[in-house]
Amino acid sequence: MARSSRTLILGAVALLAIALVIALTSREPTPTDDASDTPTTEAPSATTTSTTASTTTTTTTVSPRVAALIADTEALIERSTPEELAYRLVVTGLTGRELSTRLTETVGSLCVGGVFLTESNNNWAPIDDRDAFASALFDLTAVRYDAAVGAGCEYGPLITTDAELGSVVRVPVESPPAAPDWTSRYIDGAPYDVLVDLQERAHAYGTDLLHLGVDVNFGTVADVDTAPDNFMARQGRTFGDDAGIVAALANAVVRGQCEAGIAPTLKHFPNQGATPEDPHRSRSFAGGGLDLWETTGRLPYVDTEAPLVMTGHIFMDIDAELPASMSSAITTGLLRDDLGYEGVVITDDLSTMQGAIDVIADPGDRAVAAIRAGADLVLFVDDRDVARVVEALTAEMDADPEFLESAQGAFRRTLRLHLGLKASAFFPLCGSQS
Repeated sequence: MARSSRTLILGAVALLAIALVIALTSREPTPTDDASDTPTTEAPSATTTSTTASTTTTTTTVSPRVAALIADTEALIERSTPEELAYRLVVTGLTGRELSTRLTETVGSLCVGGVFLTESNNNWAPIDDRDAFASALFDLTAVRYDAAVGAGCEYGPLITTDAELGSVVRVPVESPPAAPDWTSRYIDGAPYDVLVDLQERAHAYGTDLLHLGVDVNFGTVADVDTAPDNFMARQGRTFGDDAGIVAALANAVVRGQCEAGIAPTLKHFPNQGATPEDPHRSRSFAGGGLDLWETTGRLPYVDTEAPLVMTGHIFMDIDAELPASMSSAITTGLLRDDLGYEGVVITDDLSTMQGAIDVIADPGDRAVAAIRAGADLVLFVDDRDVARVVEALTAEMDADPEFLESAQGAFRRTLRLHLGLKASAFFPLCGSQS
């Protein structure tokens, strides 16, 4: 059988595998026996259905524990000032190793949405020293406690990093083999066995990150190569050009890391694999437009269980003015409305990438555009931009009630992610985000 024909068949097998996984895992998780997470004196959740000749009414009740958690998060949202909300919408990098000092003096608050750790910001030294990295994470864990208790945040910053399969690993942990290696094994071997192996390796990878203190990993590449000389294909960071295979392999990574208790992030929506240009250096344009996306880049996001999706600085033909990270037509229109995604949406870095800077010069205006587009969190790797970002977001909330409502909705989804990380017996980390 010709390799191209075999690839098409394997792509179809991949789609069937995804459908089977979704069907088998569509039930709500059952709470564990862990006394810290499972209520012992409360009534369990229940669903009752009554039927008449003309209507069927379904009434769902939740346990008092869940109701209390929901009520607490809603109360937190309601009492948060616009400035407090603005900080909650930002995931910031931190320069140097004095992380808590940098948060209080440069960023201006412990109560940010998240902190992004990366060797490029010199957050620990030596950069390949695991113990040094663990020490930096321990410092951030103390910061998170201070934020929750001392600063009254209740939920401290999410600890995030970027650990892909292969060479793009921002922290000193050992990665599984690179994405192209898994694709070759999938095509040349037994697809089911490869998916199981990848899921197990992703689980171990996620567990390693989790034990160090990481909450969120921005490292699941779901881009589909549409030309061999496009940016991501040149980088060797993708699962290839077959959308079905990419979807199956990316899903295995997501499931493995979800099972480990760390939150994986699919990227770069809608599809960096369709752009010849490097968004770090210039604007990037998706070739083939919406028609090509429908049969390629869209597929890995269909019914994804990933709790986060990262939008890229990618132009499409449906919005000539703004890239996906700042485009309502793409973030809300395609991701939220078309695909029905209800999880957390975070942008790619808005502080250093020319694909964003060339479009809107002011970092605060870039953040406002991203939240207006439908993002929940804005990533700024350079912490020197955060003061201006918070100023702009706060001013926009003060001036526009609809923008304030959008910011509250963004914070609500982020709080739901926190609950998934800390109380997964009641709020599944992955899968349904409602």
